[in-house]
Amino acid sequence: MNEPPSILTNMAFHQSRLWRDSVESICRQGESPDELGTLRQAYRLLRRRPAFDAVVTMGPRVSLAYGLLCALLRRPSRQIMTEVFLDPPRPACPLWKLKTALFRWVARRSLGLLTNSSGEVELIARRFRLPESRLRFVPMYTTIENPGLRQDNDGSVVSIGRTLRDLDTLAAAAREIPAPVLIVAGQHDCIPSPLPANVKVLRDIPLDDTYALLARAAVAVAPLLPAERSTGQVFFFEAMAMGKPVVATRSIGTTDYLRDNENALLAAPGDAAGLAAAVNRLLADPDLAARLAARALEQCQREWTPDARARRQLEAIGELWRTGGGRPPTS
Repeated sequence: MNEPPSILTNMAFHQSRLWRDSVESICRQGESPDELGTLRQAYRLLRRRPAFDAVVTMGPRVSLAYGLLCALLRRPSRQIMTEVFLDPPRPACPLWKLKTALFRWVARRSLGLLTNSSGEVELIARRFRLPESRLRFVPMYTTIENPGLRQDNDGSVVSIGRTLRDLDTLAAAAREIPAPVLIVAGQHDCIPSPLPANVKVLRDIPLDDTYALLARAAVAVAPLLPAERSTGQVFFFEAMAMGKPVVATRSIGTTDYLRDNENALLAAPGDAAGLAAAVNRLLADPDLAARLAARALEQCQREWTPDARARRQLEAIGELWRTGGGRPPTS
């Protein structure tokens, strides 16, 4: 049986004991990656790199900084990148072209990349000019510690999140939804105006307050903009782990996890009427809402757990390491 690689990482994945026991973190006790900053994380990874078979870097900034340091110093990076999302192409922008070229350089020297959706494999491979064999899709997980049915229901429709949210479509849909619609957004997110009378916007509220809103909701809705990166999973996994029925946009971030009429209802991107119809269907049919929610909750309890994520991630890292022979290409 092949021995697993030794792994150094900046990833904070405390929910999984399997992950904590299988990797070494650059964060000292009580530290978080965000507190360290990009350059300090990259330096710590570089300094400790020789003692490990693989270095798993989380986030675009740290991944790029660490990879560039290794390249400039002519040292094998032994790098596997994750949470490196694609921004919209801007070929006329010199800074975008430079950043893309640097990422391509770093990616070619790496062992590979991990993605949060299967659709990103082809897109990232094309952007970074890599063979798809150098990428692995690893399913996400629910961040709710104890998935279980929250039976409270105040009749509200709740949407939480900041990245690539289609609030224009949600606001248009809300005009046809006979229920309070609560939108939790960031302080600087652009909110459509004027809003329907049944819509209330809350900005940058504490995490526990968002959980309380979701625990009381009748329906959770994730309206997403079409893009080349996955998003929305944290929110709809939280909703499903609380036993709340979900309505979401068909997108690169939802198709691996949500099945229409099986564990959620899906609407086309930008389709306000379709989004409203799906929400109203759940509000009007408690049996359907309960069936979809129960199936999704069962999947969160069995398939989308932190340890399941860790196991798949460790397997993918091992595959990429073995394929690279334990040494990334030097070109």
